[in-house]
Amino acid sequence: MISSIPMEVPDRIISASRRTDLPGHHADVCVQRLLRLRRPPHSVFFWTRFPAALTTGPLGELVRLGLENPFVHLTLTGLGGSALEPGAPGTRAVLGELDRLIAALRGEPRRILWRFDPVIPGVSDLATFEALAAELGGRGVRSCIFSFPAQMSLKGALDPQYARFGIRRASRVEKRETALRMADIAARHGLSLQACNQPGVVADCGGAVQAARCISAELAAELHPRGFPLALDRDPTQRRNCNCDRSHDIGRYDDLCRSGCAYCYSRAGGPDNRRPEGEG
Repeated sequence: MISSIPMEVPDRIISASRRTDLPGHHADVCVQRLLRLRRPPHSVFFWTRFPAALTTGPLGELVRLGLENPFVHLTLTGLGGSALEPGAPGTRAVLGELDRLIAALRGEPRRILWRFDPVIPGVSDLATFEALAAELGGRGVRSCIFSFPAQMSLKGALDPQYARFGIRRASRVEKRETALRMADIAARHGLSLQACNQPGVVADCGGAVQAARCISAELAAELHPRGFPLALDRDPTQRRNCNCDRSHDIGRYDDLCRSGCAYCYSRAGGPDNRRPEGEG
């Protein structure tokens, strides 16, 4: 059995990882890096499409027994296994793991931050969004985070990549109308709708959509089992309109993501980064 990370007075958040799906594709590496931390974390925020990675194996054991305050950004768009997300698990597989994931997260569904992200113009289906909102909201998840596809990244302009898959830009009006319809659906299922790094969408929706804080010291402190407070500044390493609090990311861009998502803007992933079948 993996021993717990010793708890002292914690004062930072670990992110695992914005850069790549560390749990889904590098679970053993994720465990090693968490166990090598020199200081115990207040909280750990995982980012993944693969909930089973957090309920099974050594990483699942660490989440259940070795981490005091875990959270999961769970990306579920309904496109898993399609040409746009060829290496991501299908919707049924993800939903089938939800109850085990909530149990691993101390039985607290608010530790899951659902990402219906990105919302792809002409592709993302609001009927699918409603079905997923019913499933997650019905289990007690309370946050849904979304964005529209970024146009620029550390890889440069993304339009050529998007053009290969027929991904187009949404107009300002289309973004507003889509976000307002999503907000109405989310509210019916007990979810707050939060836009990630989309200040124009937030402003245009007149309060129906909140600005996301994907890494939140306030939420981390609220759910800490021993009530440890946490006060952190905004993270200066993130994009200009990002509201996240400061965290330390243990992922690397050479921890390649093999989900192959057509819209990926990370240098660790994208449609040309999926390992062919049969390779180790």
